[in-house]
Amino acid sequence: METWERKDNFEFFRHFLNPQLSITSEVECAGAKIRAKASKKSFFLHYLYAVLRAVNEIPEFRYRIDPEGKVVYFDTVDILSPIKVKDNGKFFTARFPWYEDFDCFYESACKIIQNIDPEGDPYEAEKTGGKDLLDVFLLSATPDLYFTSITCTQEYRQGNNYPLMNAGKAIEREGKLIMPISMTLHHGFVDGHHLALFYKKVEELLK
Repeated sequence: METWERKDNFEFFRHFLNPQLSITSEVECAGAKIRAKASKKSFFLHYLYAVLRAVNEIPEFRYRIDPEGKVVYFDTVDILSPIKVKDNGKFFTARFPWYEDFDCFYESACKIIQNIDPEGDPYEAEKTGGKDLLDVFLLSATPDLYFTSITCTQEYRQGNNYPLMNAGKAIEREGKLIMPISMTLHHGFVDGHHLALFYKKVEELLK
């Protein structure tokens, strides 16, 4: 902690009643949509990969607070995402591991989705690690809903165990296909510079 360059930032925010930072911004995504359609692959998994890769390329998105209040850092993290399993909206949260290669990620993700038990516990992936489930972040998808802002739940006084994100419906505007991505994460770890870098990386991958 004493040699960590963000020590002062973390100490400043750690005792706030709400130390979390929330933001919603948009990314252009036409390229991924076209590629997905041409290859008959999932557009959802294209942007899931883009978000997962951006998080794994920006160190500040991989700091966490463990159950004892200590700061920990992960070399890589996986992504949790709720998958719709029934027409009535029932979902099942799945954990998708990080692969730098898109084809490896896509093949693994497809197998995970195919093996989901729709009658199982929808939160099983979020309970597997108990209070130690830290090497992940969550992205929910609402492909039928465009939004301009969203408020996430906060599990603990010191913030959530990991970042929470949401990707909304892609819409056309001024000849571009754009989609909103919101996130809530600990301000002691992430500043505006890192947020801007995240959205830039995601958009570059999707374009």
